[in-house]
Amino acid sequence: MHLRLRLADLAIRWRFKRHAHRPVDVTWARTRIGRPLWMRRVVTPRIEREVVRLDTHEVEVLRPPGHASAPLERAVLYVHGGGYIACSPSTHRPLTARLAREWRALTVVPDYRLAPEHPFPAGRDDVLRTWRWMLEHVGLDPAEVVWAGDSAGGGLALAAALACDEAGLPRPAAIVAFSPWADLACTGASLQENAHRCAMFVPAQLEAVARLYAGDASPNDPGVSPLHASLESLPPLLLHVGTDELLRDDTVRLAARARDAGVPVEYRAWPGVPHVWQFLAGFLPEARESLDLAEAFVRRHAPARTGVGVPDTTRIAGTETRVPHA
Repeated sequence: MHLRLRLADLAIRWRFKRHAHRPVDVTWARTRIGRPLWMRRVVTPRIEREVVRLDTHEVEVLRPPGHASAPLERAVLYVHGGGYIACSPSTHRPLTARLAREWRALTVVPDYRLAPEHPFPAGRDDVLRTWRWMLEHVGLDPAEVVWAGDSAGGGLALAAALACDEAGLPRPAAIVAFSPWADLACTGASLQENAHRCAMFVPAQLEAVARLYAGDASPNDPGVSPLHASLESLPPLLLHVGTDELLRDDTVRLAARARDAGVPVEYRAWPGVPHVWQFLAGFLPEARESLDLAEAFVRRHAPARTGVGVPDTTRIAGTETRVPHA
């Protein structure tokens, strides 16, 4: 483990792992994750953004600066992580703003409803509502749109994509998932094998949070845990994970099952990296490598289209639009 990776591991252990054995406190998690705010502001690239109110939730729309002179090339629906109980477009803006700029993408991030107040299927349904809104107001061919997500957001992206047929919606061109939480039954061997190696979580913590999201549903329900679904309808997948994560086997098994179902899969595992290390692209070379591979995957599966449309949100009936000042 090189010095930067060691420093990242120590910092994450101090911030998260030392609290991991306490009972799950949703309010604490929502307050703690994403702090300190000054650091988020320092590492977030300059981006243009606005917020649109849909029926059940808001969506954040990101555009790279100067998109009028350098037209956007594609669109991305990004689903943030946070264990299905925490985080928001704001906590994930350091990563989503970077993707919007590097991928030259109109990037839409749903502020989906969280458990335990809104258990399954609320979050998955909000992703589908966001997708429907994009199709109606951005004016893109679905084959030119990529979905992406991290951790619980990667699981939600997969679950929503599997529900597209039933919802009468087309599937996206491809899905990028960073350390997706795809098995809320928590049956992966890595939960025990990596209990000490993982810098962020302990198994009991994931099991408790999984129960909050599943609600009255079984954690084995394919809508809750896409690992247990029939996967043949998925588009091409890019799956990245760390070998020391509790969720390692969610990704390993998902890659294997998707390939067996005939889905094109690009899978890569990195030794020693923390959960969703892509946030550290300005510090860790492994994060930069992961994002570079993801960008190449996106460009192969959603080729550049000159002049992707920007939704005129001020004319969308039934929504409330505001342009934040920062």
